[in-house]
Amino acid sequence: MSYKEIFLKLREIYSATESEGLVDTYLENVHFFWVTESLPRAPVLCNAGIVILGQGYKIGYLNGKEFQYDEEHYLIVSVPMAFECETHASKEKPLVGLLIDIDVAKLHQFIEKVEKHSHKCSSKSSDIFCGVEPIKMDSHLQKATESLLLCLQSPLDSDVLGQAFVDEIMYRALLGSHGKALIALTQQETHYAHIAQSLSYIHSNYMNPISVDDLSEKASMSVSSFYRAFKFVTGDSPLQYLKKTRLNNARYILIRDRLSVSTVANQVGYESTSQFSREFKRYFNVPPGSARN
Repeated sequence: MSYKEIFLKLREIYSATESEGLVDTYLENVHFFWVTESLPRAPVLCNAGIVILGQGYKIGYLNGKEFQYDEEHYLIVSVPMAFECETHASKEKPLVGLLIDIDVAKLHQFIEKVEKHSHKCSSKSSDIFCGVEPIKMDSHLQKATESLLLCLQSPLDSDVLGQAFVDEIMYRALLGSHGKALIALTQQETHYAHIAQSLSYIHSNYMNPISVDDLSEKASMSVSSFYRAFKFVTGDSPLQYLKKTRLNNARYILIRDRLSVSTVANQVGYESTSQFSREFKRYFNVPPGSARN
């Protein structure tokens, strides 16, 4: 069975019969997703993780730049990112992929071991990286992915062997061309780690009032330095990112819970329902009522 065929086999194992979706696998930090038709460019909010595709491709748009990830390029999302994405897939050739959560504690362990053999595993406090980056897939990472895919077909194999292959994928990514961004996440005094902490704070508190002054103070950075670093990492200003986080969560709540527009607006931090509706329609090209239905 080929690499691509093993990927496609997971659709049967996890009963992925809908036209698109994302499901948990037998490993809690690994998720399987699929899409059976091309989707136009639209906003997405992606959690930190490593995205590996077995078939199909996506084109991402961030801050005026365009990037593609596909069977030959995996994607490192080192911090939660809001960007736009276009999906290319069909019923005959569905897009299939894995999303692997980034475990910062494991990264610490790997970096300590790498440091014993090399002094290249370090990052300057002022180093800043883009939060999303496509990386060329090498033979080591593809082999580890294939082993993981085979494990994911069995709950026993996943329980006994799966985490070892997840760890190898994380290790290979750490040694890759965007590895320094992962390293910076583990070094608490770097600007990049401070921005990552700010993003975590936003995702936990987006429903409450948040100011740039509050965020920069929590990051122990001047407002101007924080603003520049934040925009370089995410492609957005802090307040733009906060708005996108609120709107993406609002869409999720509307679809999941089918609540009234005014209730959802209030839940995600808007005082004005009319302002929420205007910004929602501008961002998603549909009014919130249509998204709910």
